[in-house]
Amino acid sequence: MKVGDLVQQGTRVIKFKGENAPKKSRRVGVIMEIHEIPVEMLNGRSDWAATLGRTVDVLWDNGKITEGFAENSLEVISDEGR
Repeated sequence: MKVGDLVQQGTRVIKFKGENAPKKSRRVGVIMEIHEIPVEMLNGRSDWAATLGRTVDVLWDNGKITEGFAENSLEVISDEGR
């Protein structure tokens, strides 16, 4: 994943099941910025870091920006120049 990629919410981190499960968002967003995980945050929490990945800022198709979104909870649907 890199800045400029188009993304949608994925199911790698959380999967909802059952009759009352919320529907998966179909919003499309663009990765605006990627934040590396500071080494001091990894101490004793490397399992969480591996599960969630880096944090990213996403500009969604409705104009809203989400800061600090878990990288691994997104799916790349179109990448720029790969």
